[in-house]
Amino acid sequence: MTFETRSPSGRSTSIQVSRRRARGAIAVLAGGALVAVVLYARGVWADGGAGSVLRYEVVAAPGATELNVEMEVPPGLDAAFAADPEATGFFDGVAVRDAGRWTPLAAGRDGWQAGQCRRSGCRIRYVFRLRAAASAIGDPDTAAERGATLVGPASTWLLRPAHLPKGGLVGLLHVTTTAPVKFVTGLPRVANTPDTYSVALLPFFISPYSAFGAFDVDKRQLRGADVNLAIAVPDLAGDRPAIDAWVSAAARAIEAYFGRFPGAGALILVVPQRRGVHGKAMGGGGATVLLQIAPGSNLNDPAHDWMATHEMVHLAIPDLARRHLWLSEGLATYVEPLARAMTGELRPEIVWRDLVRGLPKGLPAPGDRGLDRTHTWGRTYWGGALFAFLADLEIRKASNGERSLATGLRAVLRAGGDARAFWSIEQFTRAVDRAAGKPIASGLYRRMAERPTPVDLPALWRDLGISVSGDDIRFDDGAPLAAIRRRMVGPARGD
Repeated sequence: MTFETRSPSGRSTSIQVSRRRARGAIAVLAGGALVAVVLYARGVWADGGAGSVLRYEVVAAPGATELNVEMEVPPGLDAAFAADPEATGFFDGVAVRDAGRWTPLAAGRDGWQAGQCRRSGCRIRYVFRLRAAASAIGDPDTAAERGATLVGPASTWLLRPAHLPKGGLVGLLHVTTTAPVKFVTGLPRVANTPDTYSVALLPFFISPYSAFGAFDVDKRQLRGADVNLAIAVPDLAGDRPAIDAWVSAAARAIEAYFGRFPGAGALILVVPQRRGVHGKAMGGGGATVLLQIAPGSNLNDPAHDWMATHEMVHLAIPDLARRHLWLSEGLATYVEPLARAMTGELRPEIVWRDLVRGLPKGLPAPGDRGLDRTHTWGRTYWGGALFAFLADLEIRKASNGERSLATGLRAVLRAGGDARAFWSIEQFTRAVDRAAGKPIASGLYRRMAERPTPVDLPALWRDLGISVSGDDIRFDDGAPLAAIRRRMVGPARGD
């Protein structure tokens, strides 16, 4: 499945998402991040609790071509063990420790069967052929080779009980590599335990991006979060200064708009590709942005200068049910240029010109239904941006300019609604409405989600005092909403 992201001026890039993951990712995240956070808060990660966690010891072969994995399975779990369906063929030598020796397990329709594990717990080992999987699959959501880097979320190469307890299961992952190969991941680290990470195991298991390779890793403390910037070397060594400037500018824009960097930690993973620049974000109990860059790319090119900021906006928004993808992508499309304008990276004239050109693409076409039911590119990205624009405008009008959509999104973030968590649409709109002081987001959602809702954009531009002719934009400071227009786009202000 392919999604295309665009900036307000219409600049675009394609995003590939496997069909299985498009269906399953939201179901996974529905509990995973919350389970992980709750269990961490209760101290389960520290001592595991008797029989409460599934432990993985992973030793990467030289070059990480293969991963040697040994699992310690607590008693009482399902006797069948499953894997990512796209990667099942790359598991070799699956065996269980039984009566002091390793006994091979055969894969069946329901996975690998090990009945003794249910009764008393067990140890299982196997080899995952990571390079072969990356070469054959070629999708970083599952496994892909990018230069000398092997990208593959832990959910690709970890076996797990086929039927998990209600609410999921805690996993602890320890990874050992041989220099110069490093392991980088968006999974949260376990405190005071080197190279160990917490994993939220759920029926439709998905996890943040991880990768094996040689990396230049820069650990930086941003407002609210510790962020690792991992750049694949030697492929992108010469691009390091440009990448650092690009990612740093995006992080400053996110901090300006949201008041802090989202979450407690994140991985910004930068890997090479043959041509162009692409960006993706993934939660799943952690927070990651994957930036794929052709060596020598001009990251200031308007075709993709916006992309790092767009993807980082996703880290500040909770995962929502699949039918609400328009809201996630629409918020990123709308917030990205506003955030960059707050740091002075974009001039207000450019932001308004691009919004005037872009927002009509989100209006309902003949035969369209509401945003929850029409999943075209225009309705997903620009329909969602139109919702965000209207919410921003209405919140400002209702509060005489004292509050904004940013006020609501900051409240969502304070309540834990970032990429690590799954929220219902009701949770999201209630949090925005409480911060706004009026039920604006929920009212807009009811109007726009189920049925096509026309919007008189030309009238709004007149009220805001905006007129565009070609590349020329003019502002009328005598227009009824001119004061609000001036506050909507521009340098950062207190919120």
